Amino acid sequence: MLYHKLQMIRGQLRRREVKVSDALLIVSRCLRDKLPEERLRWLNRELLGYRADDLAILCDKPKFPQLGLLLVPLSNKKHDLEVPQYRFLSGSWGRMDLTGRLVRVNAVHLVEKSIFCNIGIQQIEVQLDETEDPINSLFSMSLDERTGAEFYCWSRELVRVYEAVRGKLGEFIDNVLEELKSTSNER
Repeated sequence: MLYHKLQMIRGQLRRREVKVSDALLIVSRCLRDKLPEERLRWLNRELLGYRADDLAILCDKPKFPQLGLLLVPLSNKKHDLEVPQYRFLSGSWGRMDLTGRLVRVNAVHLVEKSIFCNIGIQQIEVQLDETEDPINSLFSMSLDERTGAEFYCWSRELVRVYEAVRGKLGEFIDNVLEELKSTSNER
């Protein structure tokens, strides 16, 4: 029964017949009592968003110094989540002028051209649904309080993250299906 349910969700994901948020929730519920919590944590974070303590390890990496401003570590517990590189958004720090054009802000602490997208798939779906042109619209992801600059990226960056999560969820389901198949063959 579980095997068939997961196969069905996997097929719906491939055919784009189910929202990624719905698939994350269904898979999480199906596997809640079958897999350890650590294995399900990724599903939860992708659905609802990443927390600052999940990503505290990134604050120490010199490649992404802006994360120190955005993510304040809440604890020093061991992290078992991998850094989801597909969630880094490319964009620019700037402000909108009176004509609606993006004017870049050149502040020393805003040199990075990417930030981590910590919002969940549910929120990404809402943002994309509310956007007139989900490929070519500008989206503000973060605010720098010192300069008033915002981090802008094209909404296609959110689409890229969304599709990456769709693919990763498919891989996750495939792995679980293989595990289920091997354990049922051992009996």
